[in-house]
Amino acid sequence: MKKNGFSLVELIIVIAIMAIIMSIATVKFNSWQRKAQIESQNRILFATLNQARVDAMQHKQPRSVVLSTNGYGYTFKTYTSENESRSAGKTAQAQTVTYQITETSGPSDKITQFDVRGFTNDTGIFQINPIGTLAQVDCIFVNSGQTKMGKNTNGGCTIQ
Repeated sequence: MKKNGFSLVELIIVIAIMAIIMSIATVKFNSWQRKAQIESQNRILFATLNQARVDAMQHKQPRSVVLSTNGYGYTFKTYTSENESRSAGKTAQAQTVTYQITETSGPSDKITQFDVRGFTNDTGIFQINPIGTLAQVDCIFVNSGQTKMGKNTNGGCTIQ
């Protein structure tokens, strides 16, 4: 007698193998998605810091980036003069973020202000949490005259 088709056992085995493969793919996809989101958030903050630096030079007025107190956002501020208080200023852009931003070193008031020449005295490291992901860039090093992206390694920011 000739059999046509597959037996029930064969179908169950194939479905079980497909389920295992799908579960592995889902875990990998979630980690890739988190990696991409952290890198994107890091690049947007990097661009905002550079925009503040360039705007300060172009408009000959101080600019600053202020981290929120909980680390889930930041504000881009403009000032009318160099004598204006660091806590004052007009909000030009406010941004909320998915992953917490911490400042591992830098100003205690969480304000990174650029003068009219584009320099800052508020050097420090911005770190995107969580740490230990596969993200290629997850921290930003702000120096007096430049801003660089890097990878967080052992609590420090290794410049890429």
